Amino acid sequence: MEILVLGATGNTGSEVVKQLKEVGADFGIMARSADAANKLDLNPNQVRVSNYDDVETMTQALEGVRKIYVAMPAHPSNQQWIENTVAAAKAAGVELIVKLSGMGAKADAGSEIIRTHVLTDDIVKASGIAYTIVQPNSFFQNLYGSLPTINAMGQFFLPLAQAKQSVIDIRDVAAVVVSALTQSGHENQTYLISGPEALTFAEQAAILTEVSGKQIDYIAVPQEAAESAMKEAGMDNWTAEKLAEIMAWFGEGHYASVTDTVERVTGNKPRTFRAFAEEFAAVIEK
Repeated sequence: MEILVLGATGNTGSEVVKQLKEVGADFGIMARSADAANKLDLNPNQVRVSNYDDVETMTQALEGVRKIYVAMPAHPSNQQWIENTVAAAKAAGVELIVKLSGMGAKADAGSEIIRTHVLTDDIVKASGIAYTIVQPNSFFQNLYGSLPTINAMGQFFLPLAQAKQSVIDIRDVAAVVVSALTQSGHENQTYLISGPEALTFAEQAAILTEVSGKQIDYIAVPQEAAESAMKEAGMDNWTAEKLAEIMAWFGEGHYASVTDTVERVTGNKPRTFRAFAEEFAAVIEK
């Protein structure tokens, strides 16, 4: 097996799996259980069972693998998980680590999630294993989290003020990842990835209104209100706090820069928000 996808059931991981299938790559995934991998429709021999907490079984899962993709949900244990992954990769003889990070990762960011990306990126870079660090902006698909209020009241509520943000389609992020996993020339590179334009969320709402035929408005809310709403919806306290914090950090306007990375790496232009909105409109209730 040439490639193993870690975090394969997550938002980018599942799309990476889909695209690896499309190009006929020799790959498998690591999952916490065989049942967790069922939705990916893989052969049993493509599934290796382990988790980021267990270096021993992760090392076994990585045996014979040349390249890995690593994506992790935001979690207090992210730094330890990356240290464990690097230890297992070294022990198994992995030759390339493609790691999902975040655009604008820097040590003094006003978001713990972003600051942790810096720490974990540096651990991978210092590992002695070739790496590709993929640093995307936020995803168009995050709007699915607001679909209930869009359908119920024609509004979505985020603590992003009126900042412009060059958000991107997950499918374009995955295409960069797949290029790094299946082609040469991406070793020891850090790729900043954005969509083709920077829009405010009010501008996104106007496009959604136009393509769906339903009036949709963006309502900027305070960070504290967003955190409370996520907790009320059942999210754990740490995740709600850190997600509200990162969105408020985005809302300060740090993420409007546009890069040409998708086209440069994949040969294809990134999808526009309008193209995504036309798809998203199919699930908006009139």
